[in-house]
Amino acid sequence: MKHHISLILLLSMTVMLVMAGESMLTAALPEIEHDFAVPGIYESWILPVVLLVGAAASPFVGTAGDRYGHKRLLLVCLGIYFLGLCGGIFAPDIWVLLISRALQGAGIAAFPLAYAIIRERMPETLADTGIGVISAMYGAGTFIGVIAGSFITGFFSWRLTYLFLIPFSLLLIVLVWYFIQNDDPRERAGTLDVAGFFSLLLFLFMGLMFLSMPGEEMTGMTGFVVLGCSILGLILFIRIERRATIPLADFELLKKRPVAVFMVIGFLTILTFFILLQMMPYIIRLPTGLGLTAEMVGLILIPGTICDMVAGPLTGRLIPRIGSRVPCVIGSLFFLSAGILLFVFPLSIEILVIAWMVFSFGMSMIATADLIGVMDHVREDRTAEATGIIQSMQTLGGMAGPIVTGIILSSSQVSMVYQGEEWQVPQMESYYLVFLAVVLISLVILFVSWFIMKDNRVNGKILNRS
Repeated sequence: MKHHISLILLLSMTVMLVMAGESMLTAALPEIEHDFAVPGIYESWILPVVLLVGAAASPFVGTAGDRYGHKRLLLVCLGIYFLGLCGGIFAPDIWVLLISRALQGAGIAAFPLAYAIIRERMPETLADTGIGVISAMYGAGTFIGVIAGSFITGFFSWRLTYLFLIPFSLLLIVLVWYFIQNDDPRERAGTLDVAGFFSLLLFLFMGLMFLSMPGEEMTGMTGFVVLGCSILGLILFIRIERRATIPLADFELLKKRPVAVFMVIGFLTILTFFILLQMMPYIIRLPTGLGLTAEMVGLILIPGTICDMVAGPLTGRLIPRIGSRVPCVIGSLFFLSAGILLFVFPLSIEILVIAWMVFSFGMSMIATADLIGVMDHVREDRTAEATGIIQSMQTLGGMAGPIVTGIILSSSQVSMVYQGEEWQVPQMESYYLVFLAVVLISLVILFVSWFIMKDNRVNGKILNRS
């Protein structure tokens, strides 16, 4: 039991560190936009570029981990993540910063390996709890990153957030190498689907680029070319996957209606989470919002972090008895309540704190239930592969969320003097459009969870796995 708890803690630390690194620049987004003199829509790549690479690499790394060993691939991913942190400290412009952030995406790709290690080395009931803990770290790490990043940005500089993360990442690499035992690779016929990885990356990159374009470029020739390249990447990916010996996306698995439903819910849940997360530093810090300091971004989000860390393990313990559907329904009701609270009541610190707590609790419930629900449909030896797919879908939602918020906030801006300089800031009406988007997406998640989702558990027992 002691060994199992240590393993859960170590892998939880891995997920928490990666997500903290992904989100530490959240509170600094207004400064970065101003420092590099880039439009808000391009600055909105800073969060999703990590997730873009993670979305493309998660299925690839998961499959490679099943084949060559989960510990080995975990160390490779953490090493690439470390290089990304080193590159971010001295980034001279937005493009170098984005490249370093892209390297950090290798950390996101390591998550399926953590789930596979937990599932292979623990009893089923304890494994569900462990997966709940790790799943909670997705949100908790994000919140901790925002909190720590807000204080570092407020007192020093956003660049020092990288200096803060580097020693922790080195320590984590050492701990993983020393404490996690080597696992036996499972040799399978065929080669890894490298072509599928690059075609998926092309599809996601071009799609994100298209969504990031100003309106006049999006509808012009450049926009059509970029959109065409994205569609071409998707077509190539599908064709490659249908012929690959070891595909990134198992279309037979995706044809299962329950699995497809979980994929949709995973995408929408993390999409909503990042829509709101991207907006928080703007509404808290800018004069059209509450006009508070960078440190207040972290303080307002701290209670939500606690709720997230409680909800994940709790959901993991409940699922063996109640299945995945009930937590998804309850979590979506929490989502909806938070969105309505923000949309209806006047903005204040108290409203933001309460709404974020409710929202965070619901997010952790849905994310944990969604992940375990997918694993209930696959054999143990395909855990990393299957969780790589669901992780990719969730990451796609995280990639799209900041873009949606960036488009909404940049659609209605005013010029005003802020901190002694002239800034372009969103108008108050833009914030409420974001709240409305949260409400509408929450309604969709509730509908799918209540009326369409089906469990693969009956009286606590898992039915057939493929």
